[in-house]
Amino acid sequence: MRLLSVTTAVIVCVVCAGSALGAWHRAEQLRSEASWLLERSRAQASEYTQSFNDTVATQQLETFAKRRAVLEQAYLWQRVQTLGILFAAAAAACAWVLSLLRRLNGALDEATEDLDASAMPEPVPVPVRAGLPRSRA
Repeated sequence: MRLLSVTTAVIVCVVCAGSALGAWHRAEQLRSEASWLLERSRAQASEYTQSFNDTVATQQLETFAKRRAVLEQAYLWQRVQTLGILFAAAAAACAWVLSLLRRLNGALDEATEDLDASAMPEPVPVPVRAGLPRSRA
């Protein structure tokens, strides 16, 4: 197991975490814009209650439609953020497992080198006795 696989997993983890952070930032901007649109809509509603003008009511409905579109985009970015967090956690777990496998592989390599390096004693020859009867099978 080479170091490349562990490095790749760590890079994927960092990229996913960065994308999750970027998605959070974008979703936060969109939520801020949606709250501003909500305040604008409330102001239009109070203006409508004072004037009962249909154009103000139409503007308020358009503002609500814009707010809904902005919130849908914010929810999309929130899903991207969640996926980024999930992939970052999975990549971190993979990096950890790969580093454990790399350590285990290194320990096994050292153990086999130690076995190969130690001189095995020559086998002791066993004398064959000619006087023993052979078994009949």
